[in-house]
Amino acid sequence: MKSNHTFTAVAYTFIVIYATCSTALLGIPATLAFFVGQDAWLFPIIGSIIGIPIVFLYTMIARWNPKGTIYHMNDWVFGKKVGKVFTALFLLFPLFHFPAIVSYNVGFIGNFLLPGTPPFAIYLMCILIIVYGVYCGIEPIARTATLISVFFIPPLLLLIGLNVPDVDIKMVQPVMQSNFSDSINALSFFMGNVVCNVVIQLTIFPKYLTSIKNGERALWIGYSIGCTILIIMTFLCITVMSPEVTSRDFYPALSLAQRIELGEFLERIEATITILWFISIYFNLLLYLFAIMEGISHLFKLKDSKALLMPMGMLLLFIGVTMFDSVVQEREFYRFVSIPQSILSGFGIPLLLVSIGIIKRKRKKLPLYPSHSKKPLSTGPASSNVKN
Repeated sequence: MKSNHTFTAVAYTFIVIYATCSTALLGIPATLAFFVGQDAWLFPIIGSIIGIPIVFLYTMIARWNPKGTIYHMNDWVFGKKVGKVFTALFLLFPLFHFPAIVSYNVGFIGNFLLPGTPPFAIYLMCILIIVYGVYCGIEPIARTATLISVFFIPPLLLLIGLNVPDVDIKMVQPVMQSNFSDSINALSFFMGNVVCNVVIQLTIFPKYLTSIKNGERALWIGYSIGCTILIIMTFLCITVMSPEVTSRDFYPALSLAQRIELGEFLERIEATITILWFISIYFNLLLYLFAIMEGISHLFKLKDSKALLMPMGMLLLFIGVTMFDSVVQEREFYRFVSIPQSILSGFGIPLLLVSIGIIKRKRKKLPLYPSHSKKPLSTGPASSNVKN
């Protein structure tokens, strides 16, 4: 989507935080506890550390192409014809994940907030809100991310602070008793649903940032804070509710919030986790839809793809409504489709990009990790010849 707007690193930090948490904020403790029991809190730490070199790959790609996106890098590294194939392959990532996440969101709303409401009506409401957000453009999205942080940070601190007194360290003992197979499954789940999903940032970073240097710092800060939130939430679920209860609960973070009660004046704290989750998942879905429109614009060389927003929204609505027939199918999708696809798009493609890009840059005697330009970035179209 063509845009002349940019946003600051502060706004981008919050976007990365929200997108990193997303659906994982509500449900990842349950899956990790199912696989590895009391060791569930360790795997977000391990996965976050393993994710550092992966995020480093993203920053390297951004430095090579400071005015473009991953779609432009595909063309430069693989050539225009093969680059289109990789762009289409990358587009499958948001195309499959967007309706799956909306379906997860609709299930939560239908069960806890609007019981009895036809699922189609909830789907339609969610899609329209997201389509309108993307239609407004990337700058309003970034400004909203900054402003809405006042509804994200205080509830998060309240939720964590009120659960700390109930922490029982005995719940995490004995440590590292999980077998190798379950440990791999837990680590793969975290990598596929959290770390590798950060690759979606390359559809807006660094093209729409006012400063690539500050934007890169914002990416690291946002990733670190987002992973820290998931580590803390998983640890609280395990130590407050026990690994057994956490593994059986479909929304353990919600149950964690429901336990809080101070006298008779502070109740219904579960609304805090609802606010946190809605904010994070909304911005994640905005990024997915924006990535889809950016990819379509790049593939077909469209100057403005806003006219395609409504048809694309209708298509995603249809896919979301018909994608799953049961919760079992939804869980199978995340385990057997979502994780492999996320790892392919978030690690496989960037690794191949960087590997071939290093060879090309060495031949042209270009620096492998160029320094930041001191001049502010313009938002014009990315050059076909990526030079630094």
